[in-house]
Order: sequence, then structure tokens, then C-alpha cells
Amino acid sequence: MLLTNNHTMNKYFLYVGSAYPHKNLKRLIEAIKLLNIKSDQQVDLLIISGRGPFIERLNTSITKIGAEKYTKLSGFVSDEKLKSLYRNSVSFIFPSLSEGFGLPGLEAMEAGTLLLASDIPVFKEVYKSAAIYFDPLDVKSISLAMLKALQMLPSKRDEIISSAHRFAKRYSWTKMARETLDVYESSV
Repeated sequence: MLLTNNHTMNKYFLYVGSAYPHKNLKRLIEAIKLLNIKSDQQVDLLIISGRGPFIERLNTSITKIGAEKYTKLSGFVSDEKLKSLYRNSVSFIFPSLSEGFGLPGLEAMEAGTLLLASDIPVFKEVYKSAAIYFDPLDVKSISLAMLKALQMLPSKRDEIISSAHRFAKRYSWTKMARETLDVYESSV
């Protein structure tokens, strides 16, 4: 199930981040299996995550779910490789049940890929209309969002990605540092 450098992928959805339970990866894996059962083409899920006990548990879940054929795991990849993985994916999918902010979704938009995200308050606040939302507690809802991404007309896809790319530019480390400094300076 581990991704190798020689591995050529089918169409794939991408998740980048930790494998903590609140990231909801088990339901995402169930959704990719459901999508493949109902699809006439194989579609993979590529999970990029650091190694540790949570990724080992996830690996066990992949086997129990019977999704080894559709789910690929990878550890660290270079920034250059990650940008390529984002751009070449069907979409970045962010199935979290809770988050503090959601930086990986913005990173995906900046890299030029479609964003599918949990319909949770923080994502709605951060991503606004730049994402396609799904119910993170419903495997079928996750799978349907993935199917929507697969079946989207290229012109519609390009329109959404272009709009999201412009939207993501409103967030930047430089801007955040400048605004933080302004707050500090105004309080003295």
C-alpha cells in the first residue's frame, strides 16, 4: 500500500496531513471504496502523512475495509513533488470533523487544485464558496462529492480552481505578520 517513486497512479484524490482520528480518514477510505464499487474506472486515494501510531492504525483500517487496491500511503514528499501531486489530483479532500483553521485546503487552492471539504463551521468560514462541501459523517455524501469532482466539466473545474486560487491569495504569512505587528504596535 505504500507509494513508491516508480508507481504510476490512476486518477486520484489527495489528502495531506496527520492521521489523527478527528481527521476522519477511515470514512474517507470507506468513501473511496464506495466510489470505486460504483465507478467504471479505478480512482485512488493518496494519503501523505508522517509515520507514527495513527498511520499504522490507519493502515490496519485500510485492510479491514478492503480498500488496499484504492488507497496509497506515503510519508514525506518534497515541496516540489507535493505541488505536482496537488496539481495532478482530481482534488484535495479534507474530511476533518474539527479543525482550528484548515491551512492544507488553502495550500491546495494555491497549488491549483479543486478543494472538497467537510461542511463544518471553520471550513465554511475560511473557504467560503471556494470549496465543494460534504457531510463528513456520511460516507455516501463524501463519495458523492468525489463523484461530482470526477464528473465535472473541464470548463467548470477550471472556473472553480481559478476563483479559488484568487481567493487563497487573500491569506499570506507576510500579511498575517504585518497585521500581527500592527496589533502589537497599536497596543503600546
